[in-house]
Amino acid sequence: MKIVAVGDVHGCVLNLGNILLDPEVTGDELIFLGDLFDRSPFLDGDKTVLEIVQEAQKSPEEFGFKKVTVLRGNHEDLLIRAIERGPESEARELWEYNGGEPTFIPVASENLEWLKSLPLYAERGDYLFVHAGVRPDVPLEEQTESDLMWIREEFHDAEDHGLPYIVVHGHTPVSEIEVAHKRINLDTGCFYTGNLSYMEFNNGTERMGSEDEQAGSSDGGDSECSHSE
Repeated sequence: MKIVAVGDVHGCVLNLGNILLDPEVTGDELIFLGDLFDRSPFLDGDKTVLEIVQEAQKSPEEFGFKKVTVLRGNHEDLLIRAIERGPESEARELWEYNGGEPTFIPVASENLEWLKSLPLYAERGDYLFVHAGVRPDVPLEEQTESDLMWIREEFHDAEDHGLPYIVVHGHTPVSEIEVAHKRINLDTGCFYTGNLSYMEFNNGTERMGSEDEQAGSSDGGDSECSHSE
């Protein structure tokens, strides 16, 4: 089974389009790791990303996949709270402080149920796809929503997170795809670096790639990544 996972998009619609239009980026399932929205460097970038991703979910075969899965990140969580608690709430202020664009609220409000339906993680064989990471030594079924969407240092600093997976995540920006002990970070800070990263997982082979804003600029290449157990 071939899976392609995409890091934090943050409204970077051109980068996302480059990935989806790349004829070599295909597979059985496309997984977005969350944080599709906020801090977009493009006018109406969040709205356009939403439209593209929902179209990919409805017609995945048109994008070279059999299935498209979108995970909930902390920015989707912030957005849900901002909608539900209203324009004068602390939740709305916090969302805007973290890069939320007020003009996106009407469109997002129309898609509130879709946002709330997004799963927190996806188990696929030896891999666990999740937005932020996991709390070390806590079984998956006992992980909190907050940790799955927000955790940083406790997860990154652990010598071994203790779960029987290679955890594929985003949330914490790095300069390039980070392959560490039993975890892979795909968040390369697209909204300020201009690079949206992805990785293909195909029966034990992992192929890294990224797209900047210029079409045809993929620096993807085959990479056999090893993970000590």
